[in-house]
Amino acid sequence: MLYKRIFYCLYLITFLFFGTKGIAQSQGDSLFTNKIEKKSPRKASFYSAVLPGLGQIYNEKAWKVPILYAGAAVLGYYYNFNNNKYREYKDNYLRKIANDPNNPVDPKFRYASSERILYYMNYWRRNRDLLVLGMVGLYLANIVDATVDAYLYDYNISPDLSIRFAPMIEPFETNGVTGMKISLRF
Repeated sequence: MLYKRIFYCLYLITFLFFGTKGIAQSQGDSLFTNKIEKKSPRKASFYSAVLPGLGQIYNEKAWKVPILYAGAAVLGYYYNFNNNKYREYKDNYLRKIANDPNNPVDPKFRYASSERILYYMNYWRRNRDLLVLGMVGLYLANIVDATVDAYLYDYNISPDLSIRFAPMIEPFETNGVTGMKISLRF
């Protein structure tokens, strides 16, 4: 039920705020001109900081949002896995040190030395902490991506970028000059 509400709220936000396209047509002198709406990098950064992925939606790059949340889900899953292992090894390490007959060690740790249990406890803790750094890195990458996309929103990348080499004959010269013509198309 909670997931449906979250999905509904995200859909509503997306529809209300970002339902219009960035290109508007204005009519002047019977010619239609395309005006590209500028995106604010500050606004995109703020949106991504408040709710990761919202800056990408603001920049009309909504295809990046599932990738972002898939990465967060994977990091969250492995964080939970490593944290559970860390707690299991920590609990059994403390039991092994206490050597209390009323609170025995789990059977799978019965023959392991306390140093070996401590080693694996630190191993799982280190992995868990690295995953926290990964989550922070993903969050910061989300903000940086939204900011850069907003700066480059109106940057024209034409599919017509090309360079062409062709032989050339200069027709206005009396000697008939030949050469190589280089054409750059932007």
